[in-house]
Amino acid sequence: MNSCQQAERLIDYLLKQLTDEEKKEYETHLKSCQLCRHELQVEQAIESELSVELQPGFIENRIRVRLQVRQARDMRSLWMYVFRMVVYGVTAALVGIITIPFLLKLPIISFTDLGKYANEAAELLGQIAPVNTFLIIFEICYVAVFLASMYSLAQIRR
Repeated sequence: MNSCQQAERLIDYLLKQLTDEEKKEYETHLKSCQLCRHELQVEQAIESELSVELQPGFIENRIRVRLQVRQARDMRSLWMYVFRMVVYGVTAALVGIITIPFLLKLPIISFTDLGKYANEAAELLGQIAPVNTFLIIFEICYVAVFLASMYSLAQIRR
């Protein structure tokens, strides 16, 4: 806001509602008052921006271009998502392939209750050996963790 007492006459000046004498008087005031000159420049800039006529279809073209950019970005992000999921899956599979042999060499069954559960499962299944049962249980757990990880990554993306 302008603190000059003549600031209220600015709108009348811009709308050409001043008489010739008042107009000359206000123009003289504008030469001496920097605040009113600045306000006049701001108002003229606003008026010039608002008076620009847009070409027919200008807004529609801008919307169409933005929509195409967004669709291209979404498509690119979809392919990046698929690529990341493949990388995550391959990484998880490699980690499993590398760690399972090490885990089988360790005496896991001796210090956990999995051996007891593996033997009970072997009795229930009949001909499957306890180590094979442990491997099957371990692989089922591994697949469950892998699927849960993929599901959670998909939920995070949304």
